[in-house]
Amino acid sequence: MLEYVLAALAGALLAAALTAALAFRYMAEISRLLRRHTRSAVAREQLVAKVFDATSEGILVVDRDMRIVEANRAFAAMSGYARHELLGQHPRIMQSGKQDAEFYKAMWQGLLSSGQWHGKVWDKRRDGTLFAAHLSLSAVRDERGRVQHYFGVFTDITDECVRQEHIEQMAFLDPLTRLPNRRLLEDRLQQALAFAARAGKLVAVCVLDLDGFKYVNDTFGHEAGDAVLIEVAGRLQQVVRTNDTVARLGGDEFVLLLAGLNGVGEAEEILERTLAAVRMPVRLAGEVPAAVSASIGVAVFPFDGQLADELLRRSDAAMYAAKRQGRDRCKRAPERV
Repeated sequence: MLEYVLAALAGALLAAALTAALAFRYMAEISRLLRRHTRSAVAREQLVAKVFDATSEGILVVDRDMRIVEANRAFAAMSGYARHELLGQHPRIMQSGKQDAEFYKAMWQGLLSSGQWHGKVWDKRRDGTLFAAHLSLSAVRDERGRVQHYFGVFTDITDECVRQEHIEQMAFLDPLTRLPNRRLLEDRLQQALAFAARAGKLVAVCVLDLDGFKYVNDTFGHEAGDAVLIEVAGRLQQVVRTNDTVARLGGDEFVLLLAGLNGVGEAEEILERTLAAVRMPVRLAGEVPAAVSASIGVAVFPFDGQLADELLRRSDAAMYAAKRQGRDRCKRAPERV
């Protein structure tokens, strides 16, 4: 049985993206120890212990009932659990919730069909924080081909994933308000239009520009202006529904994407609340109040446009019409001719 464990472990170490030189060193060490220690049970136990301790990769071994039977020191350090706390537990104690049922279904399909699975997982440490790992899973079979154990080799890639998520956030979020930017808005708008077309729903694209914002910037300074933008962004998120999107296009221009509407009246109610929320004074440093309001232009799919670009363009034009008519109001895009 030892030969099967060692062979599977060597393959998993290779799959865990170790360098060629490091993998060769492990395989050479395994072969040397195998030739030296295959004659006694004690020697075999020592061999397995040495293999576990030789790698900086986390190794977790479970039995056929998915109970943890072994974990090396690297995995204990990675997960925050002591070895004795892991033994006998189901690996689900470390599930982070970032992978859904379909993810685990695909994992098991790959493991059962080929005996191996490789991929990225997010797991939860003992203290509740998350860590990311490249995971190589392997099934260990006996001489008759029956599965005896499963084991995983974990390579910690948390720092790499955190950096990647930060880069992705910078690409899709406004750095000041943390709202979706134009790029993310356009993606969500396309999805909202596709759903509305299938379900017979309406979508309202509402371009919002702050009235009086230039005065705040010129009078109190750019830091005060930024404070107003952040406060308004928070208020806008509070007045919309959970399936709606608030985005910042730049400057003092925002967009409310109201998706899955049953009627235009739903949008009108949300926008009335929006005007009232923006109209409330914003307290700046030193308790100085800054007063702004909003001019909002609205274009509704499918009545005022069919395409994303058309809806954004017509709602933008309606917003300028609202400013010309006195500000602090909503203006619907004119009917198409």
